[in-house]
Amino acid sequence: MPRSLSAAESLDDFFADRRRGASGHRLAGIDRVERALRTAVERTAELVLTDDEQVLVHAERQFGVEGAVARVMPAAGLLLVLEAHLAHLEIRPARGAARRLELDTCAALTRHLARELRHLDVLPATHRIELALAGCAAVTQRPVRRRLLDALGLR
Repeated sequence: MPRSLSAAESLDDFFADRRRGASGHRLAGIDRVERALRTAVERTAELVLTDDEQVLVHAERQFGVEGAVARVMPAAGLLLVLEAHLAHLEIRPARGAARRLELDTCAALTRHLARELRHLDVLPATHRIELALAGCAAVTQRPVRRRLLDALGLR
């Protein structure tokens, strides 16, 4: 069985790809979404990590506080983080363009994780994320549900 990627490695790869060719407002938006998702990872440790992994996080924080949870969390844990993050997005007010960028990024990250974790059964989690994406999109002034479903390959 292949070595399991950490959430940090997966996020690093994903956002490096997102930044390729981006500049100006788009690059600033990508940076903003990345910070929000990495903060969500750090805040959801108790939901995702086992007790043993939480002990490792404590040890990791001795070397570097920032990103300790992501360094310990398996990449598969990002699916749970995305669900929690989207639940938070649904109730948080945001401008249309900023929300669309966050939703597009969450959809793209879900696709990235589904490819990366194909040895795991990620369909239930990706379905829950799709429902959360649809709920968040319904809150925006210009619903993007069809675009998100197309992006996730679920239409």
